[in-house]
Amino acid sequence: MELILIRHAPAGDRAEWALTGRPDEERPLTDEGARRMRKGAKGLRRVLETPDSLFTSPLLRARQTAEIICEVYSDMEPEVAPGLEPEAAPVDTLAWLAERRRGERIALIGHEPHLSRLLALLIHGDDTLETLTFRKGGVAVLDMEHPAPANARLIALLPPRVLRALG
Repeated sequence: MELILIRHAPAGDRAEWALTGRPDEERPLTDEGARRMRKGAKGLRRVLETPDSLFTSPLLRARQTAEIICEVYSDMEPEVAPGLEPEAAPVDTLAWLAERRRGERIALIGHEPHLSRLLALLIHGDDTLETLTFRKGGVAVLDMEHPAPANARLIALLPPRVLRALG
């Protein structure tokens, strides 16, 4: 299984958004964040084949990021996966991944700290090791026989700046 972890693109300021009285789940990408993600997605397309499936957090900024990636890859439709919220338990995400088909190329769009914790669990077997963090719009690519703690090999960690340069 190839797993592609993608952090959502830059969204509006959390404190400013809180002043609107609307829930954080509805905080959208900024225009600049969407523009940067579009360019980064083009770079991602240059180095990665089309995923077999793409799952996104239900939060608006992640769904918008998924839409941008689907525009660039063109053959995809995102599916919402509730276990990709910022505070989701990585072990639950791992159990969910175990239900997917072997050999599948899966992209997950989510948030910090969940993605760093999931990455640590997959590589080190310990989700408390937050040694690799994702910048907004960043991507990690992993290869594994099956989803289990300490069973993945990190293929690439692509910062958004590198993806935009490739795009």
